[in-house]
Order: sequence, then C-alpha cells, then structure tokens
Amino acid sequence: MTEIALAHAAPYTVDDLFAMPDDGNRYEVLDGALIVSPAPAYRHQVAADRLRALIAEVLPDGLEAVTATAVRLDNGTGFIPDVLVTDADPEQISRDIPAARVLTVVEVVSPSTRTQDRITKPARYAAAGIPCYWRVELDAFPMLGQSGPIEPPAVVVTVTGSAETLTFGAGKQAAVPLAIDRDPGGPTLVHVKFDPAALTGQRHAAL
Repeated sequence: MTEIALAHAAPYTVDDLFAMPDDGNRYEVLDGALIVSPAPAYRHQVAADRLRALIAEVLPDGLEAVTATAVRLDNGTGFIPDVLVTDADPEQISRDIPAARVLTVVEVVSPSTRTQDRITKPARYAAAGIPCYWRVELDAFPMLGQSGPIEPPAVVVTVTGSAETLTFGAGKQAAVPLAIDRDPGGPTLVHVKFDPAALTGQRHAAL
C-alpha cells in the first residue's frame, strides 16, 4: 500500500474518502495518512460477495450485511472492510458508519493489504469495540502453531472475550461465529456453516 497526496496535505480523515477520485483504487485513512491500494481483483470480489450472501441469510431483522462501506474509527481513521454487519439504519446513515454501530467485520486479504488485514486492522477494530473479526486468506499463508498446512482459501475468526481463534481451510465445514450485538458481557453470536472452498471457484463445495 502507498501513501499518496491528493486534494490537500496530511493529515487526512475519513471525511476525505468521499472526495476521492472514482479511479478504481480503494482509499482508506490510517492515523492521518491517506492510503491507496489497487482495486480488488475479480476473485477477491467473488469471495466477498459470496460471504455477504452467506452472512445475510442468518441475520435477524434489523441487521444488515453490506459491502464497500467506510467505518469511522478514532483519530479520523476510516477503513472500508469487504463486508460488515451493522445495526445502523440506512435512512439515518448517509456515508460512513460509526464503529459503535458495527458488529462484525470481514476482510479478504489481498497481496497489497496483507500487513493491514493481518495486524493493523484487527487491532484497530478490536480497540473500537467491534466484537468479531473475520480474515479470509485466498492463498497459502503462514500460521504459527498449526500442525500442518491449511488448504486455501481459509478463514480466521476472532471474537472478543474468546481465548481461541477459529482457523479452518478448504475441504472442512465449520460453524463460524458472527457477532450480532455488542453486549458488554460478551456478544450474542449466530453461526454460519460453510466450507471456505465455496468462496472461490469451487462454488458448490460448501453451502
């Protein structure tokens, strides 16, 4: 990812995202720095769209699963996750969604965003109180503590208050937790059962 200068000098805020050129790139803001990454590849978008459809099927009334929507974090930071679950009313939210109204975020890792998706974003989402984070790895990736390789695509999920991280790859079905509220005593979870193979070309392998 590359820091760029456009309309004005840094620092930038999430508000600046809505003045970015429609040039196919993805813009985000991290602690005042404007970050640009290439437009997601077709395979990336297929995975994100299939995830959104899977998630939407299990959500109770009043919640939405949406793609390509900015989340407003602290210090003017604004990320655009591939999928998010929110209780925000679309008639009351015109642009970005405050982190306090976001329940689960999903990031599909791209070659240009590996560090952000694996390290920076989960930490910032957790600090903002977002209870659940899904990371989707479309290619083989290093995973400490695993006894053997994980077949891509793979899903890594962390939930606030849970001591364990769920990690599973293609060829295995798992009931994946999805936070649907922000209860201080621990989020309410629903589960989405699927095989990650269904997120890419092997469409019928999972659902």
